Formats: sequence, C-alpha cells, structure tokens
Amino acid sequence: MVKSGPGGRRLSEAGFAWLLVLPVLIGIALVVAVPLVYSLWLSFTDVNLLRTTGPALEAFGVRLPLYRWVGLRNYLQVFGDPLYWSSLWRTLYFVGAFVVEATLAGMGMALVLNERFPGRPLMRSLLLIPWSLSRIVVGLLWIGILDFEFGALNGLLHQAGLIDSYVAFFKNGWSSLNVLVSVYMWNQAPFATLLFLAGMQSIGEDLYAAAEVDGAGYWPRFLHVTLPALRPILFLVLVLCTVNGFLMLDLIYVLTMGGPGYDTTTISWLGFQTSFKFFKFGPGTAILYTLTGLCLLLTLVYHRLILAGFEAEG
Repeated sequence: MVKSGPGGRRLSEAGFAWLLVLPVLIGIALVVAVPLVYSLWLSFTDVNLLRTTGPALEAFGVRLPLYRWVGLRNYLQVFGDPLYWSSLWRTLYFVGAFVVEATLAGMGMALVLNERFPGRPLMRSLLLIPWSLSRIVVGLLWIGILDFEFGALNGLLHQAGLIDSYVAFFKNGWSSLNVLVSVYMWNQAPFATLLFLAGMQSIGEDLYAAAEVDGAGYWPRFLHVTLPALRPILFLVLVLCTVNGFLMLDLIYVLTMGGPGYDTTTISWLGFQTSFKFFKFGPGTAILYTLTGLCLLLTLVYHRLILAGFEAEG
C-alpha cells in the first residue's frame, strides 16, 4: 500500500502506478487517439467547405463545414479509380526497393562500424549527418547534385569524360522513381545502421569465440551467430522502413511533384493531392487509410517470417 499524503487515503501500488501514468495517457489520447478517430470518421463522410452546419451555430459565431455521412462510398470511389491502382503498384515498387536497399546498406555499414579501426568514433558521428537533415533540405541538396543543367554530378562526369552529354535524371518516370528510392535510402539508411549496430554491440564475444574455436570464418560467423541474434532488430528495421516508405511525401514534393505526369505519384502523394489540392477530404483520407491497412498487413507478414521461429525457440 502507498500513502497519498499525511493522513490521506491509502492507494494500492497498482493505483499509484495508474496515477503516475495518467497524464501521459491523457497526452497520448489527445495527440494520437483523438486525431486517429477523427480521421477515420472523416474517411466515411463528405466534407463541403462551402456550406456550414446552419444558422443555429452561426448565431454563436461558430461556422463549421458541413459533414455528410456517406458510409463506404469514399472507399468504393477510391478502389474504382485507375489512378489509385497505378499509384499503388508504383508505391509497392518504391517501398520494396527502398526497404531492400536501406536494410542491406544499413547492415553493411553496421558491420564495418562494428569492427575496430582508427577513426571509428568519427565515422559513427558522421553517419548521423544524412539522417539528421530535414528531408526538405535533403531534396534541395540532391537537386543541386542531379539537376540537368547545373547539377554537380553531370558536371563532374562530363569533365571526367565519362559522359558525352548531360543526363536528365528526372526526364522519365522510371529514372525519377529510382532517384527517389536512392535519395530516400541515403537519408534513412543511417537509422537502420544505428539499430543494427546497437544489436551487434549486444552480442556476447563468447559466441564469436566459440565459433572461432569450431573453425568458423567471418561469413559463417555472420550467418550463424550475428544474423540469428539480429532477428528482432531486423524485424524492427523492416517495419520502420516499410512505414516510412509508404508515408514518404516531402521528397516527392521537392524533387518531382508527382511527375513527370503521374509517373512518381505514390499513394501518399495521391492522398495529399486529393485532400489539399482538390479539397476532397473524405476520399483523400480514405486513400491514406488504405496505407494503414497495408502497413498492418506487412507487419504481420514480417512477424510471421522473421520473429515466429525466434519466439518459438525462446
């Protein structure tokens, strides 16, 4: 039992614990739960910004947009739109390529930084620079590198004699989409590196010593000691990279604006455009909620493939 104060009522330990976490729960409810519930409700409504709820509230100086419940109509409209499906396949390619590249690059850099060599602390610090930059700044930086006329990369390649004419990296949708994948991987791979490196630091040296006694070389030790121990970290990296890939919006805004045409329009950009360019908040929210379903589905797949066997062994 815990006393609340001199002469006060006694609280159980569980009650005292709930009392301590109650402000945090209220904050989470206000910041996360309320917007989540509101946006879900919004996806089932039709919002008219030009009409208000009526004179009853206007008498008190309150003007609210008119909300009309439409049920599943927004979702049916979204699923019947060919642009949604082309954007979905484009998004799946983007996310798949980004997750693979970020995971492999993060794992590779973590393996290097886990070794002992002069300057390792400095390299670990420099690793944080791409990840610490705002993605708007990252987009502007890479425009300066990849621009057709004034980009530094074209100038260096041309002066080195490697190309005869400047390369238009954003000329067609395929190259633009792959540029987006590479730039986003450059920005996000350091975060994956930090997670993998933290996992590697927690692996006991005795496991590697035992593997060396058995005659295992570097790669057998990686496959049979390092990789199995990193399965929980690998699951976390895959989930976070997948969610970040689906929600990536700012680089598209800076680099391509969804173009040329619709060739770099992903689901997140389509939902953003539908909501804030055409002011169709109901269909726009419905589009973005399909991403939530995809993220949950892929999380379950990752758990089944990576963590199910690990938890059974544990």
